[in-house]
Amino acid sequence: MTHHDLSRRHLGRWAAAAALSPWLASCGGSDDAGGTDPREADYVKAVESLFTDYHAPGILAGVRRAGETLWMKAFGLGDVAGAVPMALNSTFPIRSITKSFTVTLLLQLVQAGRVGLDHKIERYLAGVPNGHLISLADLAGNQSGLADYSAQPGFFQVFVEDPLHIWTSQELVDFSFAVQPGFLPGEQYQYSNTNTVLLGMVVEAVTGQPLADVLGERIFKPLGLAGTRYPASADLPSPTPTPYAVNVVTGALDEQPLISPTSLAGSGAMASTLADLLVWGEALGLGSLLDPALQGLRKSLARDVTNGPEYDRYGLGIGQIGQWWGHTGSGVGFQIATMNLASRNVTVSVMVNASPEGSRRDFNLAQELFERLAAVVEAV
Repeated sequence: MTHHDLSRRHLGRWAAAAALSPWLASCGGSDDAGGTDPREADYVKAVESLFTDYHAPGILAGVRRAGETLWMKAFGLGDVAGAVPMALNSTFPIRSITKSFTVTLLLQLVQAGRVGLDHKIERYLAGVPNGHLISLADLAGNQSGLADYSAQPGFFQVFVEDPLHIWTSQELVDFSFAVQPGFLPGEQYQYSNTNTVLLGMVVEAVTGQPLADVLGERIFKPLGLAGTRYPASADLPSPTPTPYAVNVVTGALDEQPLISPTSLAGSGAMASTLADLLVWGEALGLGSLLDPALQGLRKSLARDVTNGPEYDRYGLGIGQIGQWWGHTGSGVGFQIATMNLASRNVTVSVMVNASPEGSRRDFNLAQELFERLAAVVEAV
């Protein structure tokens, strides 16, 4: 979900050049987890170019190569008003990267024989428009035709007035169910948060456990993702950066409100750290939690993207940009990307505490920086 024109808690504006002048100082010291990668200078130049071009307040960036030194650095400010440097161990809401976790859980249940990708959603949940036609694969691949609940005026009105409002997943999808599906399942691609909220509900129905618990048991614990969580409230472990809307032309910043993760559920509720996202990006891209055949199917079902994040193609809870596979996230002051290049087993992860406003609100700063870092990786 993008931040649209969310009414903001306006706490002042700062000129980016002045406010971000201390950003370079935060590149070293205790926030430096690299220092020996021969490409480090080029990585730093890529980050510097994003500050210059788009005025991001703060950035975390990392590159994980099999058998090589892990490179991770913090840049800029976690809080502009207090001139607080971005901390390398910051916890970020990861927005739509949550989708890749939710769909991975679904595929694990497929692998265990507990659900089938061809099963229709009505088998698990009642009241879904075209529920007798929409398969779990349609939902995972954004081909269901169901309207995006987060784009409906009824949801958005409550969300703007009370960003911390507590929602049930059923309340979210009910906004979608009140709208006629845009097309029959499989006919088109249309990115919709409704799809993965429903899949999260399927996981809960099949396992009899809350989604948070299933994520912990099947993904967080096996991968050692100690800094990753599916929270019930907006409160996250410190340090958590302040979210901003940024005018990428002028550099003006507006602080954004915290939002209840329940407003995103299985489509975007999770939070994580840079170190954990580097691990997750590799697991997602290589399919380490799935059988090779199922991982291959996950990617082979990808189709061209016509809306939403700027992937080239989107498979089952995984997007493709060039030869890289992974996921991005964006909305209300945070943008994130974690992508893996399987042929070299390299993962790039980026976290930015800002999302563009105005005419560029659909632009993902993290994705842009990922592509610049990917170019460095591919040049060698």
